[in-house]
Amino acid sequence: MSEPSLDELRVLLAVQDAGSLTAAAERLLVTQQAVSQRMRALERRLGLSLVERRARGTTLTTEGAVIAHAARAVFDHLEVLTQTAEELREERDAHLAVAASMTIAEYLMPQWLIADRQRATRTRIELTAVNSAAVIERVRGGQAEVGFIESPEIPARLASRTIATDHVIIVVAPDHPWAVRRMVGLEEVARTALVLREPGSGTRETLELALEARALRLAPPAAELSTTAAIRAVVMAGTGAAAVSELAVRDDLAQGTLVRVALDAPPMSRPLTALWDGARALSPAAAAFLALASDHGIGH
Repeated sequence: MSEPSLDELRVLLAVQDAGSLTAAAERLLVTQQAVSQRMRALERRLGLSLVERRARGTTLTTEGAVIAHAARAVFDHLEVLTQTAEELREERDAHLAVAASMTIAEYLMPQWLIADRQRATRTRIELTAVNSAAVIERVRGGQAEVGFIESPEIPARLASRTIATDHVIIVVAPDHPWAVRRMVGLEEVARTALVLREPGSGTRETLELALEARALRLAPPAAELSTTAAIRAVVMAGTGAAAVSELAVRDDLAQGTLVRVALDAPPMSRPLTALWDGARALSPAAAAFLALASDHGIGH
């Protein structure tokens, strides 16, 4: 015996509920002939007589009633399955893995997360803070659906959107000799041991590209630190000069705890960029968060 189809069982239940083949056909939006054919097919498949045709309509036989009872249990279980799948989809769509470079993670992501909470969304955002090179790898590898980088070079084979522009600047403590200089040349910057982020960071890459444009290379750094917060603390303590994101030190500059060095060079600007796999459609949660980041940009 082959298994009955859901369509055949659905017809059986419609006949039981409607009381006739004609009424069942109207309920199912099919022809009476289609209902009759499916009922005969179900009877042949099960080897049972399921309906009795009478002058006032069609009723189920005793065997038909037993099969109809079992069929309702099948559809009850099917409804549970469908609801479970919907809940799983909602849970998946409400979870968003994000990777962000350190500057963005430290100085922009908090205000974006606050704005997201104010929208009363159900999205659970899992944030990984790494350098720009690692963000790119996480997006390419599928560990993050959306990434945010501060590298001036946008990777190929990923969709991207510029959400803001930042600048890499040189900063020193107020008592550093460069703090009172009218201008410092890039040549002097290049031969000075700076406090820098690690290789792979967007901040360091921006400085290196600016120096390469002048055929210059960085001197070995005085220190390599993985966070801007650590670099700020070291420079405030009087340990040399550092290349940092202007975004990250704007409060320090306003308060006078750090001084921006005037450079004899064009501004070292770099985009802050959102990345995602363009070959896959963004989830609703990812699309909404990307729009939020684009709207807020650097903020204030």
